[in-house]
Amino acid sequence: MSSALISVELALNCTLSGCQDNCAVTRTGSMCYCKSGYEISQDGKTCKDFDECTVYGTCSQTCTNTDGSYTCSCVEGYLVQPDNRSCKAKNVPVDRLPVLLIANSQNIQITSLSGSSSPSLYITTKQTTAMDFLYAQETVCWINVGDSPAGTRLKCAKITGLKSFTDERTINISLSLH
Repeated sequence: MSSALISVELALNCTLSGCQDNCAVTRTGSMCYCKSGYEISQDGKTCKDFDECTVYGTCSQTCTNTDGSYTCSCVEGYLVQPDNRSCKAKNVPVDRLPVLLIANSQNIQITSLSGSSSPSLYITTKQTTAMDFLYAQETVCWINVGDSPAGTRLKCAKITGLKSFTDERTINISLSLH
C-alpha cells in the first residue's frame, strides 16, 4: 500500500470520526481534540468545559470558571496585576509601606514585606499566645501569659508610622485569660 493511499485513508478516518471540534491524524489513527479551555469528554468526540480553577496556582486568590475560560479576581484591599492572575496589596496610604508582624513567645517583631528588618523594631513579650493589630490606630495588642491566671495581661503598644513601638500599656480586664 502506498503512503499516499494511507494518508488519504487516515484523513477519511478524521472526516468520519465525528469530532465536535478538531481531529488530528496520528500514526495509530485519528484523534479528536478541543479548542483551548475545553477537554475531550469520555466519549472521545465531544468537548466539555475544562475547569481551570481546579489547577493549583491558576489564580493567586479568587478564580471563577467561565465557559471555555476563567477569570481571576482579588479580595478587598488587593488589586489584580497586569498578568491577570496575581494580586498585590493596595498601599494606602502610599507613604505607609506594608509590614508583617511576627509574634513568638519572646517578642513581636515588625518586618517589611521586602524582607528587610531592623533589630530595633521589636518589643519584648512573655509567652505571647495571641496578637491583634488595629491598623487605623497603629496599635498592636497581645496577651502576655503570666505564671498564674492573675498574672496574665492584655497589653497594647502604638507602632507610630509602623516604625517603632511606643506607649506600651496594660489593659485592665476582669475575666481570666486562661
